[in-house]
Amino acid sequence: MKNIKVLIAFVAGLIVYAFLIHNSSCTRENSIPTIEPPDFTYGDETVKNSEGWTFDKTHSSVLWETDYLGVSALLTGRFNTFTAKVEFDEDNPETSSFSGFVVLSTVNTGEPGRDQGCLLNTFGVADISDTARLTSKQIAFDGKGGYVATAELDFHGVKKDVTMQLNYTEQTHIDATNPYTVAGLSGQFEFNAKSDFAIVSTSIADRVVIKLNLQFKKPD
Repeated sequence: MKNIKVLIAFVAGLIVYAFLIHNSSCTRENSIPTIEPPDFTYGDETVKNSEGWTFDKTHSSVLWETDYLGVSALLTGRFNTFTAKVEFDEDNPETSSFSGFVVLSTVNTGEPGRDQGCLLNTFGVADISDTARLTSKQIAFDGKGGYVATAELDFHGVKKDVTMQLNYTEQTHIDATNPYTVAGLSGQFEFNAKSDFAIVSTSIADRVVIKLNLQFKKPD
């Protein structure tokens, strides 16, 4: 009987010891600390045509990409003729705006036969319009250091809103013979060319991605 009591005491001691070790070494669910998101700060720079900033097309681009229909290859291109206007306030996106357009017949995929052939037929520039226009309607902080914008895309005779990610590149001074300052906006959005903009094509996919890289400059 004495041996049984000793054994029971020993087992009880092990259970208590294990319980203490568990509570001291394991993190319980209710003790997991709350992870706060980082604080993103926005500066107070402005880039506005009304304040003397001009569009620097030489260092800008409008790129696009879409899948070849039914295959894995990616069709990419750019437009040679385009422009942009901006009234951008880094810390007050609600008062900011941008607009621009591309000339569709200046499409460039690196294959002249394709650019002047099937792509222009797809765009329908002879019957509708040789330009596609983008005009902002609302810009807001995205909480991640950038912005989210709603803009109207006017393409192929159809106008629809698109949502785009917008990022600002802060001002940099260029110490040239005639010193100037540059700043940039980059953005990306996508749209459904066939189902939303009445594009008829057996070559491209419905989803098209547009990437904007826009630089502006101002003399010092």
